[in-house]
Amino acid sequence: MKNTNYKYNPNTLNYEKVNLTLWDKFKRLSYYLIASVVVSVLILLFSFYNIKSFIQKEAAKENQSLRQEISVFNKDLNLILEVLNDIQNKDDNIYRAIFEADPYPDHKRKLGTGGNPIKFKKYENIEYGELVVEIVQKLELIEKKLSSQSKSFDEVFEITKEKQKMLKAIPSIQPINNRDLTRIASGFGMRMHPIYKILKMHKGMDFTAPVGTEIYATGDGVIEKVGWTGGYGKTILINHGYGYKTRYAHCSKFKCKKGQKVKRGDHIGYVGNTGQSTGPHLHYEVFKNKRQINPVNFFFNDLSPEEYDKVIEISSRPTQSL
Repeated sequence: MKNTNYKYNPNTLNYEKVNLTLWDKFKRLSYYLIASVVVSVLILLFSFYNIKSFIQKEAAKENQSLRQEISVFNKDLNLILEVLNDIQNKDDNIYRAIFEADPYPDHKRKLGTGGNPIKFKKYENIEYGELVVEIVQKLELIEKKLSSQSKSFDEVFEITKEKQKMLKAIPSIQPINNRDLTRIASGFGMRMHPIYKILKMHKGMDFTAPVGTEIYATGDGVIEKVGWTGGYGKTILINHGYGYKTRYAHCSKFKCKKGQKVKRGDHIGYVGNTGQSTGPHLHYEVFKNKRQINPVNFFFNDLSPEEYDKVIEISSRPTQSL
């Protein structure tokens, strides 16, 4: 049965019944469907455009944020390089200068710098590739600088240990404690010989003290000789290394033996009156590279400035040696 519809007839001025065929209904439905599809597509296109625009804006924000982060990171790397260069400068001009060491070799500091351009090709086609390459190069440079600086500090540490060892070895105290000392009888230089009564070079210092007064090693070293040495009488000779030796003469007794290691301040013997001596005292000598030098220059560790000035003044008086 056909469906009916009504249509207005202007001639008769009446609504007249119109029968719709299946084809008419199909066409009408098709129009509705097409219109719906068009509207839906338009809505989808509008939505897609808005979403795409939003995504692009967000991506642009992220890219801008990423670029800023990369830029900040790059600046941080520059600061690290500045600090490393400052450390390197202090290493060469302060730390090594203090210990009288040569600067760390320049060829070792620059070993492996420059980079291989081939390995950076993989960054050419990526976004911010140039920045990435710059950062990677700086990271490699920092790694190499840290490695070379670490090796340099290892050297400085070894130099420091050796210098500490040397400082402990250099004679730097009086061989007799001030409380036990009667007086400094004679200093380094031309003095009247107590027995021959002629002017002779006195190559040490004489410390007057009672027999049995303790004698101390003036620096770290090894006992090289213990025994009788001509006019020196009973004598102790310490080899401190680094060209330094000290001699302790006219002893009454020994408290050490040959080959024994001693440290500064160790008790090694007793004051006596043996050999060519006119009274109880210690004759003390300091050698540097096999030559006797003035011992007064090596009392800086256990004397105040005033006491040291007094020792220099007394030792320079033209007295007779003992």
